[in-house]
Amino acid sequence: MTDHSNDERTVRCPVEGCDATPLARGVNLHINRSSGDGHGPRGEVPDDISLDHLETVGEREVEMDYPEKRDNEKHARLCPYCNQTFSGTQGLMIHLGQTAGRKNHPANPKDRHEPGDFPRVKVDAEGNVQQVAGPQVNPTDSREEDSVPMARVFRLIAKSVS
Repeated sequence: MTDHSNDERTVRCPVEGCDATPLARGVNLHINRSSGDGHGPRGEVPDDISLDHLETVGEREVEMDYPEKRDNEKHARLCPYCNQTFSGTQGLMIHLGQTAGRKNHPANPKDRHEPGDFPRVKVDAEGNVQQVAGPQVNPTDSREEDSVPMARVFRLIAKSVS
């Protein structure tokens, strides 16, 4: 394990009347674990709470132990809901969990998708998509009524990128 510490941004909880100042990357977890006083039911982020423009209130030193070697995927993956790229399937699944039910993302992404459902992409140094490797899904996958098959969506994304 490698010990690492750095200062991370703390933000004010966006719920009116809450004085909590969690780490910016932990505000979603703070709201999910809190209940009442505007936080909504435990395990949910109310629709009227925006996590987009949080007020920075300071920094906090954070210490972490990182493993010497990880089995993370080295390829970038494309989120079909917002067209952002993420580092491997693990990074994409974290993103889906944090945006579940908001910003055009499904409420239950881990129930709807397997990690291989998202296309690998090649990105340049600035993170711009250069090439889509194609979907890794079966075009006959089950889908909801009146929806477009995922394979078709991925083909359209690939055509718009190239």
